Amino acid sequence: MRRILVLAVLGVAAPTALALAQTRAGSSSCAATTVRYQPAKHPTLGEQPWVLARPQRAAVLGFLTSYRRTLRDGRVNDSDGLVLWQAGERIVWTLSGRPAALVARRLDGAGTVRVRLTKTADGFVSAPRFASPGCWRLTVGGASVVASVVPPPARPRCEATPAPAQGLTLVRPRAAGIAGGFAWRTDDGRLLLYTHGIGPGDIAAKVPWWSKRGHGTLHLTGIRLDRSGRFAEELPEAGTSQYAPGYVAVFPSIVEVPAPGCWLLRLRLGSQAGVLVVGARNR
Repeated sequence: MRRILVLAVLGVAAPTALALAQTRAGSSSCAATTVRYQPAKHPTLGEQPWVLARPQRAAVLGFLTSYRRTLRDGRVNDSDGLVLWQAGERIVWTLSGRPAALVARRLDGAGTVRVRLTKTADGFVSAPRFASPGCWRLTVGGASVVASVVPPPARPRCEATPAPAQGLTLVRPRAAGIAGGFAWRTDDGRLLLYTHGIGPGDIAAKVPWWSKRGHGTLHLTGIRLDRSGRFAEELPEAGTSQYAPGYVAVFPSIVEVPAPGCWLLRLRLGSQAGVLVVGARNR
């Protein structure tokens, strides 16, 4: 039954679970497991980011219950793959049986960590502390995920998603096939919006969203990362355009961020979903 639920979440053609995630701690790369943002079948944690361990037949999911607080870190929000701070990350695993522990082994250097699991109503909870940054494989219940482990930032700040000089900004993970067109950027080239949908000069904060994979209604949820706050918008499809070759549908929007701060935008269209982080300010 558990395997059926996992396959129902992923759909018939599940995207690959691995993506290349670069660590800022060094020049090495880490094939970190893709973080997913579409709703999953769990009675209490279904809206949390999650990862699917391999092999898939083991039906082991890891719900990243502390991940949102780290998404203001540019190393985290600019990666398709799992990026964990060295300490303080909480992962809830859905497992059959009662595993003894989670074992983490570093793949690009020496290091092994054994983490005791705590059984709760939500699942088996782990809070690993890694001895060093690097590429680590986390194995539990006969399956594993790979994470790029980085030192925590010296101080919390909002490192919004980098914005290209021209063209669309892809949501993470890229496999979601969703992108947005933003008019404003911060001085260091990151995504910027103005509150209440109005920018300098009374210009509307229009953001057209584009999809490569699906049609219908695009659901946008804004979650504030630096304090409490939330908003939601439903964006109907408005046809196609030659502006974005390869995309099959466009969804116009005016993103009405209610307050300045650091905001996570989650975009969901059918079974596809992804995220961006934006800085918001008053005009």
